Amino acid sequence: MAHTCNNFLMTCIDFRFHSAITDWAEKQGITKDFDLVAIAGVQKAILDDDTRNAAIKQLHISVRLHKTRTAILIAHQDCGAYGGSSAFANWDEEKAKYTEDLNEAEKVIKEKFPELQVKKMILTFDENEKVEIIEV
Repeated sequence: MAHTCNNFLMTCIDFRFHSAITDWAEKQGITKDFDLVAIAGVQKAILDDDTRNAAIKQLHISVRLHKTRTAILIAHQDCGAYGGSSAFANWDEEKAKYTEDLNEAEKVIKEKFPELQVKKMILTFDENEKVEIIEV
């Protein structure tokens, strides 16, 4: 078995979305081509002084050992690390905050790993629990 992979996938720990993320990875054709890390609030964890080092350390290990070339960050709607959707006036405000923080997290990653491609995703869902993962 090859000991390299192209992708580092960092998602939130939220159990509600594990299967949707697995399905998304399968549709992307990367099911057997990513290192996986789950940490509460993904982008917030990268920006927070208390958790940044732990998050970046995992990425460093992936790049060093597995020659990872792309970091994929998957945030999600109603994230508890932000206080959930109720912490925002509406979805547009919530999405704007996640997008802003994903962009800042990308800057942190690129500072340390300028050669990495960074993909920023947000998982959304509707009242029928239909999930969509969109790139920002």
